[in-house]
Amino acid sequence: MDTPQELEWYLRDHLFRQSGKGRTQFERSVIAAEMVSLYLRYRQYDPQELSRSMDPVLDRLISVQVLRQNGDTLEIEGQLVRMQCSKCFYVNYLVEKEQKSCQRCGVSELHEFPKKRL
Repeated sequence: MDTPQELEWYLRDHLFRQSGKGRTQFERSVIAAEMVSLYLRYRQYDPQELSRSMDPVLDRLISVQVLRQNGDTLEIEGQLVRMQCSKCFYVNYLVEKEQKSCQRCGVSELHEFPKKRL
């Protein structure tokens, strides 16, 4: 099983990618099953086991106001942006009101992630 930090990164990645498609609400009870079906990394995981591992990560994202919970519904608190650390090149997914610092090394020198070239 992934560490909580790795699981949080993949969860933020999932939220970012879905929000890019216009989706801002997620059902807490099915988010693990979504990740099992969408991420090759989690294909062999039992969705219920992944959900149990994800509960503390979701609770943390709620406590730092990345997500808001209403019943089983989770909603992203603002727009998620993808930024890259200038020092370690880690890709960070942050909501607008979060402190702009790298979630891996703590450096505050982040820049927008390069856009895909067509």
